[in-house]
Amino acid sequence: MKNTENLVVVHLSATAVYVVIGSVYSATDIRIMGVGRVKNSDFYQGKIKHRERLQGAIKQAIQEAEDTANCRVHSVWLTLATPELASKNSAGNVSVEDDVVSAKDMVQALSNAKSQDLSSDYYLMHCCQQGIYIDDQEFMVDDAIEMVADKINVMYHMMMMPVASRQNIQKLLQSCDVGIDHIVFDAVTSAEYSLIKEERQQGVCLVDIGASTTSICVYKENKLIFTHCLATGSHEVTMDISADFGISMIDAERLKKSHGTADIHSLDPSSFFTFKPQGPNDDINVNIYNLARIIEARYVRIFTEVACHLHEADLIGYIDRGIVLTGGGSAIKGMIPFAKKLLKMRVVMTNMHPAISAHDHFENDEAFKHINTQINDRAFHTAFGTLLYSQSEQFRHSEQSEPEAIQQARVKGVFQSAGQRLSKVLKKIL
Repeated sequence: MKNTENLVVVHLSATAVYVVIGSVYSATDIRIMGVGRVKNSDFYQGKIKHRERLQGAIKQAIQEAEDTANCRVHSVWLTLATPELASKNSAGNVSVEDDVVSAKDMVQALSNAKSQDLSSDYYLMHCCQQGIYIDDQEFMVDDAIEMVADKINVMYHMMMMPVASRQNIQKLLQSCDVGIDHIVFDAVTSAEYSLIKEERQQGVCLVDIGASTTSICVYKENKLIFTHCLATGSHEVTMDISADFGISMIDAERLKKSHGTADIHSLDPSSFFTFKPQGPNDDINVNIYNLARIIEARYVRIFTEVACHLHEADLIGYIDRGIVLTGGGSAIKGMIPFAKKLLKMRVVMTNMHPAISAHDHFENDEAFKHINTQINDRAFHTAFGTLLYSQSEQFRHSEQSEPEAIQQARVKGVFQSAGQRLSKVLKKIL
């Protein structure tokens, strides 16, 4: 019988709260036991708009997932996007005291990196280790613990958010009777779901278009080297349609999904159709070409802003595999031909991840069918990606710099001490 670990993910978005309970058998076998989704618009652009309503939505979504999985949730992984995100590539230098790199040295490296690049009013939300330089070697290694060295230089990609915002999020989750194990920037978890190893290695940019934000991350040589979050998303497309046609936001969203496209070149400019708004309002005649022009104009702004940030960071030359799109805002018709023409590079949409499946030990067939349906829903990809990220080498290597790593090393110390003594002897002989 395989050892399994049950993990819970809460994903906060501008349109809903998503909760996923997964049974992790391995990095390639994650079975979804429970899901919850509650519509809510009180977490907008990374800010809590109405605390009480959002709290109620989180509790309800957790309850839905608990009922399906038949378990109780005590702590969660939290994933979110915020335009308050400040990210930076940083490094922590450490002189190795005992000739052999230990967990204490790795923790000190992150502490040194934080002391130089993390201001007092910001909190290190999420950190990804990029690699480690040992002594004067020109290449990086992924794991230096127990290696003989005089000094190490650990490279990180640090993602930070204001301390006050972090405290507000923590208090919100505590009021829902759950603790937070980790907070992760949603582009990183979306990337874990969406990107294949070859794309990360050759260089790729993931663009996650949500309702109120657009998240970006860039990988090269399997390292996370850039993240950013824009305060714009597909909700503004709906607002533009609402304003131009004089209809409600609900009708504008319905019109966008039923007849909208970002690819105006595929349309007949003389084509019209009749749209019936909700309520007593009269039907309106909509020129499909004009609708597409409204949609295109907003997406041009979004992608232009993405491209500007990539140019400013001098990253265009690094993304040989182009752009991978994910998020509900990228699902509009005609997105791929539109983005390819605008950006003049390879653009693809994310596919389903083979490691995610529905748990097949339910006595309730309806619950099993329900989870199977959600697995195919793009809205859950970020939460599923968080489960995948928890099992990734990226997370495992980054975890070595966390304070808890020292305690874990002490547990193993009895078995490792002989090997460490041998390493010291070899160091002196050489």
